[in-house]
Amino acid sequence: IRLMQRPKAESDLAVAAASILARAEFLQRLHKLSEGLNTTLPKGASPAVELAGKMVIKKYGRERLETVAKLHFKTTKQILGEG
Repeated sequence: IRLMQRPKAESDLAVAAASILARAEFLQRLHKLSEGLNTTLPKGASPAVELAGKMVIKKYGRERLETVAKLHFKTTKQILGEG
């Protein structure tokens, strides 16, 4: 396998298509996770994300947060009071 890295790779049709498919899958899975928690899980890092994370812990416990959050991210550490 030859790995190529370059800026503006989306100018290649295959890369652009893969990016679109990956984003669609991410959004679908985020929606399903939100439905399973009966709340909206916002994208990114913001006060809304922290609030949603704290709500998950309060309602379902830390173990459930570990199934829907990237534990090594700064925002998750802030939610858990570790950062």
